[in-house]
Amino acid sequence: MIMQFIDSHAHLNDPAFDADREELLRTKLPQAGLCASIEIGCACDEWEPALALADNFPGFIGAVLGIHPEYSPQYTAEEAARLNKLVQDKRTLAVGETGLDYTCLDVADKELQHQTFSQMITLANQTQKPLVLHVRRAGEDYAAYEDTFYTLKHQWKNTSRTKFPGVLHCFCAGYETAKKALDMGLLLGINGCFTYKKNEYIREAVKKAGADKIILETDCPYLSPQGKRGQRNDPSNIPLIAEFVADYLNISLAELAEKTTRHAKKLYGLD
Repeated sequence: MIMQFIDSHAHLNDPAFDADREELLRTKLPQAGLCASIEIGCACDEWEPALALADNFPGFIGAVLGIHPEYSPQYTAEEAARLNKLVQDKRTLAVGETGLDYTCLDVADKELQHQTFSQMITLANQTQKPLVLHVRRAGEDYAAYEDTFYTLKHQWKNTSRTKFPGVLHCFCAGYETAKKALDMGLLLGINGCFTYKKNEYIREAVKKAGADKIILETDCPYLSPQGKRGQRNDPSNIPLIAEFVADYLNISLAELAEKTTRHAKKLYGLD
């Protein structure tokens, strides 16, 4: 069986890829077993480029549009009207990445982040598209996660037309947090963080959750897996991340590839 992988969360329009983006997408990624990569446009100036990349690589690149909490100050009424139209476009597979990030309160305070997050949830409700969630705690304070789950519980209608209603991208927490996400029907996005030596708590949470609850991502050009830290990350590292995960879960790489690829397709309506 030929294994296929999907990078469920990438930033290939980042300037880090300007020198070799075409070669990467046309040659390196297919050779590495990638059958798709999801481009995240999470700032106002990233929306059209994400759609353009999807147009240039049909069937391989999918686009997700939204506002990252750090970029909440950009989200004016004018930009909101523009995003409302773009999210309704059939090329836009999901809303995000969006959520709460309490490490950037100097740029976007809690009130502004909550306002923007609520507007992204409204877009997901209106379009019945899944949510791609970004949640980052400040140190050992898990308030960002608790506030995110509270907001979702009270505002999110969870009516996605796809098999899964959303994903908790870049999952970096323990099982108690994972369980709350899973109870809402969310998948866990697993990337290079899983491979870092200090992150046993993430690995244990994923082991308890099981391979049926995860998808793979890079969040490239950031978060290169162990052994490649300090280098630019790209979707060709997905099989390496998968090897770490499969080994820890004590399942075959083929089984993990099949499950995570199937789940990513169902999340983004790629079936």
